[in-house]
Amino acid sequence: MEAHLPSTIRKLNKEMVLNIIKDSGPLSRTEIAKQTGITKATVSDIVKTLIDEKLVFDEKEDDDLSRRGTRLHFAKQSAYGVAIDLGGTTIHFGQFNLAGECIAKDTIATYHHQTSGDFLHQMAADLRSFIEQSGQPPERLAFISIATPGVVDPLTGVVLEGSPNLPEWKNIGLAQFFKDTFHVPVTVENDVRAALVGEMYSGALQDLSSAVLIGIGTGLGSAVLVDGKVVRGARNAAGEIGYMMFHHQQLYAPSSKGHFEIVCSGSGLEAAASSLFKKTVTAEQIFMMAEAGNLQARYLIEQFEDQLAIGIMNIIALLNPQKILLMGGVTKSLSLQQLQAKVGLHTTDVTEVSIEISNLQHRSALQGIAILGLYQAFPALQYMQGKQLY
Repeated sequence: MEAHLPSTIRKLNKEMVLNIIKDSGPLSRTEIAKQTGITKATVSDIVKTLIDEKLVFDEKEDDDLSRRGTRLHFAKQSAYGVAIDLGGTTIHFGQFNLAGECIAKDTIATYHHQTSGDFLHQMAADLRSFIEQSGQPPERLAFISIATPGVVDPLTGVVLEGSPNLPEWKNIGLAQFFKDTFHVPVTVENDVRAALVGEMYSGALQDLSSAVLIGIGTGLGSAVLVDGKVVRGARNAAGEIGYMMFHHQQLYAPSSKGHFEIVCSGSGLEAAASSLFKKTVTAEQIFMMAEAGNLQARYLIEQFEDQLAIGIMNIIALLNPQKILLMGGVTKSLSLQQLQAKVGLHTTDVTEVSIEISNLQHRSALQGIAILGLYQAFPALQYMQGKQLY
């Protein structure tokens, strides 16, 4: 039976049975054997192991696990993980079961601590409170996954270069801190890249093999999917489009924030408006003023959209994506029709691209980082076949 098979085949058979139950269950052992082509005896051996591991349960109440007529269910509630989307203004917590479904969530304001140490300890305390309030047993916590701004090494869970909106956010062992505190696997990823995975899983980028997600918030960043692979680059800094340049003068004026981000982000738009109007103006107010007919506000937004169109055209020329997806608070007020028209002036039949605004918005990062956490903690489970997440 299964014990006599080579270990690699046993592993593949086990993963096949587990994922068929997850995706198509409840199923009987006989149905599983028919769908997989694995012998009934081997299926029964695999099922017993999966039941012991609490990944599958049998709907019958007696203890005779050898009966083949009863149906098997994926035990999606047997464990859970906590996903965290860490932003400059808000922190989103989400609790996810093994099916990748969000079963609880909460949002709090980002802390104003001066040190990263104080920030992390406060975050750990709030994570504990979130678990307690959810009513889920702490011992069933199987993983923690964190989406954070900045350049992240996903293999070590270290934030290499961070966000100016978070304290001392550079060279931080984020994964190690939470692993030492909660004693579970911890996954860390860049927030825009996590959002890309979320859109691939349940949003506008499902069934696509090449796409770019552009996040326009306080800052500016992107994440790239090429030929089914999430692209990270040689040192995990792929997609940092905020540092793109469009004028030769910028070459001799280094900017820690990035020249493209200065002109094409929420904070950049607000800075330009505050300089023009000699008072503090939010991005939302600028769009409202433009809608009401203020010519200066209209000019600022026109310039903003022009810069964004140039950036998108450069991305299209380099990557030839099927879709450009925009997310972030600012994007809700953009004129997609005008943006598409500007880009369309410079595309051809082979470079034409769809430009859309995300419906998921911030929920995509939470969903994506949860999937990445599940991928690391439960490698036998498959969530996006045909996609290479690492």
